[in-house]
Amino acid sequence: MTAATPTKPRLGRPFGALVTGVLASNASDGFAYFAAPLLVLTITKDPVAVAAVTAVMQAVPAIFGVIAGSLADTRDRRLLMTAAALVRAVVLAALVVLIVNDAVTLPALFVALALFSAAELTFDISSSASVPDVLDDLHLLERAHGVIGAGQQVLQGFIVGPFATLFFAWSAQLPFTVGAVLVLVSAVAVIALRRLLDARDGMAAGIATDGAGASVRTEAAPLSFRERMAGGASEVWNNRPLRNIVIFTIVLVTLVGFGQAAYAYYMVEFLDVPTAVLGLVFMALGVGGILGSVTVHALAARFTRRLTMFAGVFLVAAGFGVVGLAPAGAWAPWVTGLGFFAAGLGSGWWNVLAIAARQRMVPREKLGRVSGFVTTVNAFIAPVAALAGGWVTRMDARLPWYVAAVGSVLAVLLMGGLMRSIDDVAAAPGPDGEPSSNRMSDPA
Repeated sequence: MTAATPTKPRLGRPFGALVTGVLASNASDGFAYFAAPLLVLTITKDPVAVAAVTAVMQAVPAIFGVIAGSLADTRDRRLLMTAAALVRAVVLAALVVLIVNDAVTLPALFVALALFSAAELTFDISSSASVPDVLDDLHLLERAHGVIGAGQQVLQGFIVGPFATLFFAWSAQLPFTVGAVLVLVSAVAVIALRRLLDARDGMAAGIATDGAGASVRTEAAPLSFRERMAGGASEVWNNRPLRNIVIFTIVLVTLVGFGQAAYAYYMVEFLDVPTAVLGLVFMALGVGGILGSVTVHALAARFTRRLTMFAGVFLVAAGFGVVGLAPAGAWAPWVTGLGFFAAGLGSGWWNVLAIAARQRMVPREKLGRVSGFVTTVNAFIAPVAALAGGWVTRMDARLPWYVAAVGSVLAVLLMGGLMRSIDDVAAAPGPDGEPSSNRMSDPA
């Protein structure tokens, strides 16, 4: 007799329903956000008005991030995701009606984008916090986030961007109509997710399992509004390993934002890359991101999470360095494409590992608040980093890429010793004495 070949752990049908909802939602967001600036140009040619679209989308996470995170921890996450999807469908349908009747105004568009962004943020934070809820084994977190990340890269880089602009050229209302249909698909997927979870093992909202697998209902003391708002910051500050990974991630996100803030100017005006080729060059970043997302699980299992994360950061640094050294002229698209590919590959590694590590370190009933806090901090820092990168580009167009590359390497050298918890956390006992990879908290 031959020994049975061990089967590879599967992510499961609940994860399939969740990832379907996430990707449909992400595609809907892409159609809306790619088409919104083009819609502004049909109203006014003022560049300030076009820039205001980006400002509105950045302001909402800064203002609403902590609130969305609190809701994700104090309300049923699947219900929140369904409601957020329906709100976005209504907003997009209203925009379609306004476009058809030639009645779109800038104030109406900005209000619609603000509502859409708030609902999108609620969906994104709730869905991210739900990933551990749908997995039977938290050792699969890297693989799960890798699948989600790869799917998002494919959608945004190869499908949504090109088709959104093409649809808009055919008919201004078409990308918003497609977006509304997709967001309804995400709502249906979330409803199916709820049913799968209920049928799987009784893990409906507000239900946890004890050590014997029996269903028990947990009753938590109600939190005040102030406690909910401060919960994410407090959890990060009081959990030293979590604080280290959050600070490390924020530093890297800031450096990346600073480096590529004025990439369009650098590529077109400084390196003389044709505008028609720019999208294809930047697509290399998406290709690298896809490859990074789908390979990170195997690499982390073989070389440890910490070493894989550091390798990813070094790849980002190398990629930015290559982009900064690219010669102007005919070779520029090829050299910058190579740099973007390396940066995307490395970013896929460290980003997936950072998210998975954070979700292992945080009790499930607090995941939303922590995600909301991190989102809010990044939303405040990102515009500052982008403006600083643009200002430095005025002095030397190559300098932001060098600063981002060197800064990323220094971040690893100075903070590398603080990242050991990434490998330790999966085996560390939780408050109840169980391994954190098996601990099941109230999913809220």
